[in-house]
Amino acid sequence: MKLRVLEDAASVAIAAADLLGERLREKPDIVLALPTGRTPVRFYQELQRRYASGALGLGRTRAFNLDELMIPPSDPRSFRSFMEQHAWQKIGLARERCDIPNGGAPDLEAECRRYEQAIANAGGLDLAILGVGADGHVAYNMPGPLTLPTHVVRLPDGLAASLGIDEAARPLRAITMGLGTIRAARELLLLATGESKATAIGALERGQLDPQWPCTYLAPHPALLALVDAAAQPSGIS
Repeated sequence: MKLRVLEDAASVAIAAADLLGERLREKPDIVLALPTGRTPVRFYQELQRRYASGALGLGRTRAFNLDELMIPPSDPRSFRSFMEQHAWQKIGLARERCDIPNGGAPDLEAECRRYEQAIANAGGLDLAILGVGADGHVAYNMPGPLTLPTHVVRLPDGLAASLGIDEAARPLRAITMGLGTIRAARELLLLATGESKATAIGALERGQLDPQWPCTYLAPHPALLALVDAAAQPSGIS
C-alpha cells in the first residue's frame, strides 16, 4: 500500500483526477469501478471541469458502480440518480457504457450474477476508485463476515437514516460489489477526506486483516494507493 497525504479535499480530488488521466492515456478503453457518497463529489467536479475544457476523454471507458440501494431507480436518493447528477455523461462517459446494479430487480441473486458476469465480460476491472466509511466499510461491505462476490446486504439503520431513508422503509438493503470483486481489480485508488476517516485509514495502514474493518482486506493488494487529506491522516504517520 502507498499512502499519500495531501493538504485538503480539493488536493485529493485533483490528484485522483491526475491519476485517472494518466491511466486513460495508457489505456483509453479502461474499465472502472466508480463510487458514490460525499467524498467523490469533488473528484467528479474536477472531472467535469476537465471534460468541459477538452482535457479528459472517457468516451471509450466502461464504468461499473460499486453499489446501489434497493429503492426505485427514479428515487432521487438512489445511486443511479447520484451518478446522473454528478458523473456519467457529465464527465464524458457514454451512458450505454455505464452499468449499475438494479436495486429493483425481481430476482436479486440473478442480478448479482449478471453484474459479476458483466464485469468479467468487460475484461475485469482495471481501476477501482473507492471511498471508505468511518467504520471501515468499502462499497457496502460492512463490518462482520465477508462475502467476496457481488451480493445483497442489509444496511444498519443508522446508515439508512444518514441516506435519508425514513424508518418505515427500513431495513434498507443494497446490492454491492464484494471485496473479492474489488480486490480483483488491477489497481485500487482509495480516497479519504475528513477527520472521521482517520481511524479507518490507520487500520488499513497497519495491514492486519480484520473483518470488523473491511478496508483492511484491501491492504495486501499489490497496487493500492490511498489519497487522504491532512484531516484523515492517521496519528503517528507523517
